[in-house]
Amino acid sequence: MASNPTTPQLVFPHAVESLQADRGAIRGQLRDTYNRLHSLAHDAAWVHSEVAAAYPDFPLVANQRAGAWYVKPSGEQAHAYFKSTDGHAGEHNFNLRRANLALLPLIRERGGIVLVDSTRRGKRFPDALSKTIPLWCATLNRTRELILTPATDNSSVSLEVWRDQGRLFTSPQAVGRSEHAQIEAKVEKWANELASSAYDLSSLKALDRPLRPFFVSPASTLAHSPASSFDACYAVVCASASKLAEEADGLERAEGFTYVQGSGDDHEAWSRGLTPPVFWRHADEILAASRDDIDEVIDRILAAKGDPATSPASTPIRIRQTGLYLRFAVPTDESPTSDLFDISISTSKTPSPSAHSSQTSHLSAKPGKAGYNSFFALDYLEPVLSNASVALRDARGVCISVEKGEAQSEANDLGVAVSLILLTRLYDDDGDLRQLDTPTPPITKDLIRTRLQWILEAFPTVNPSRAALNRVNDFLMSKRR
Repeated sequence: MASNPTTPQLVFPHAVESLQADRGAIRGQLRDTYNRLHSLAHDAAWVHSEVAAAYPDFPLVANQRAGAWYVKPSGEQAHAYFKSTDGHAGEHNFNLRRANLALLPLIRERGGIVLVDSTRRGKRFPDALSKTIPLWCATLNRTRELILTPATDNSSVSLEVWRDQGRLFTSPQAVGRSEHAQIEAKVEKWANELASSAYDLSSLKALDRPLRPFFVSPASTLAHSPASSFDACYAVVCASASKLAEEADGLERAEGFTYVQGSGDDHEAWSRGLTPPVFWRHADEILAASRDDIDEVIDRILAAKGDPATSPASTPIRIRQTGLYLRFAVPTDESPTSDLFDISISTSKTPSPSAHSSQTSHLSAKPGKAGYNSFFALDYLEPVLSNASVALRDARGVCISVEKGEAQSEANDLGVAVSLILLTRLYDDDGDLRQLDTPTPPITKDLIRTRLQWILEAFPTVNPSRAALNRVNDFLMSKRR
């Protein structure tokens, strides 16, 4: 019987099955904790040896989140939060929620900075380094011109040099001429938005020369470049830590692991709960473990009680000169601050009713966006806001403490939300508590946005979700109030 000519025939079915099995094994290797940790340790060694040696005066600062795997913690850590999405083609944006102004005093003090990140997309630079940081530099430089024109009494360079060194610089290998022009055309608009924002721009005014990005990767030839090498600008060195995967051929044979480009990316999928601070605290022990034992070693480290790296304390940070303080990832057994009225916030699958005393209030919500409905209900949230208002008017101060636990990012969002509601309702544009007999101005989205900028000044890497901010807008602007 002749075969049906329209039916495809597999000449080597076993070969196809073998190929599919090989592909599955390769995908498994790329998700493998052993390969990823050894890859990022290899890349971090380049950052801390060659890059640090080339720019000896500049601090190494990780771009959150992936970059944190490549910079070993050392004392007080600066925070950078530049998102690749702000640099995506056709979506270029200077996002006021990620103004990163807290980096400016450090840059001025040290003469420059090295910002570390990586990418797993087969590119040499992530968009955060190749586009978001360059547009940030150009926008800040132009904003400085708008609010304080460079002159002999406030700048170490002439206006001509400022404009030359302060223009948009991108890497020709990463950004085409057309895309460069598209970004450049938006800088003036972004600068005007920053100049008219609620941010404290005193650190920007203090810059005596412009910011300029430089781009380095493991393929770069690095030269010794102390701060004194840059007299016309402040260098913002964009260091992409990972090799292109094809450049890492031979690592498996030489060092015993399969190299994963940008292995620090999307760590929730492979890290087993490990975080960069915990990894670097126990790096010698973890990297010494065999491929078969490494997961067990990580689980044991994470389960160890009393490890300060797994249970960080959080210090309350004051928001401008207001009486409001905020802190995140607070251990559930930590006592509230004695001199402040404490509002603790948590997420739990079985949230408890709100609890109140003369010293504290407690709020909780179910994980997931559905938990917002009960959390933002008038009869649930208003009593706590009322107690906080009384405490602030009694000059006691209020601390909002976000407990460490499940659905941490959502709990953080709720902490920001409660802070934002109090700041919007109770404080004027100067950060002073409104008097009871003072008329309250209409609450608008612009007013709420300015108060959010106050929070972001104190917490540069906080990134509240759009859903949480929409609920704040609804709560504050509802006609029911």
